[in-house]
Amino acid sequence: MIATARSITYCVMVLLLLTACSSSPPVRYFSLSSTVADGQQDPDDAVVLGLGPMRMAAYLNRSQIVTRGAGAEIKVDEFSRWAEPLAVAFHRIVSTDVDNTMDGVTVLAFPWESAAWNQVDYRLLGDVIRFDADRSGRVVLETQWGITVVNSGETAVRTRRIRYEAQTGSPDDPAAVASAMNEALAKFSRDIASEMQAVLQK
Repeated sequence: MIATARSITYCVMVLLLLTACSSSPPVRYFSLSSTVADGQQDPDDAVVLGLGPMRMAAYLNRSQIVTRGAGAEIKVDEFSRWAEPLAVAFHRIVSTDVDNTMDGVTVLAFPWESAAWNQVDYRLLGDVIRFDADRSGRVVLETQWGITVVNSGETAVRTRRIRYEAQTGSPDDPAAVASAMNEALAKFSRDIASEMQAVLQK
């Protein structure tokens, strides 16, 4: 009888575990995308800007989408994830946005092929200090970056710390959050393009 009771208890526990697993929501995947329309074809003698690496804050180095809760709380959504590493998407989208914004400038996203090293004229380096949405749906992209001349090592754009913001009306919708993040990246990209344009006009 004791053995039978234990078997029944074990079967019930297994059934409850399977029921809990089967009721879990499916994992959904999201991606960032460029919001800047394609520009003109760059000429063969275009200036080349190497974008990166931009070092991501450690809390962003995960597949799950991260948002802010109350106070210092960081919320990690196990069922809403990035389709690619956020650092990869960040470099790809910003380089695409800047390239589409500027005529006569080709932008390469880090890491670029070894054969391209000798082609890079300017390089943007920096850090992504914050990139997430808070409870109100406000997306904050906080960066620290500057641009150097590759051949001489001279500073072309002095390092600065800048905050970019975008707003979504649906803070609990990962797709809406990703869309607002695209908007923040576009603002960052326009800033880079403006600074590069000033450098090239000197």
